Amino acid sequence: MVSRIYVEKRPGFDVEARQLAGELCTILGIDGLSRVRLINRYDVEGISSELFDQCVPTVFSEPQAD
Repeated sequence: MVSRIYVEKRPGFDVEARQLAGELCTILGIDGLSRVRLINRYDVEGISSELFDQCVPTVFSEPQAD
């Protein structure tokens, strides 16, 4: 079974997303762009659902930033 998790940085910690938004506005001239969201997707296979649940808050995310 494949387990999937999506992780996004909280506002204030989303430095990469803000940089990308700035670059898109500057380089490509997309003036109407107000925000970009970067979402990381992790697919995990070969572990039990119990182990996956234990790994989610520690391995796949940073609790203070995600």
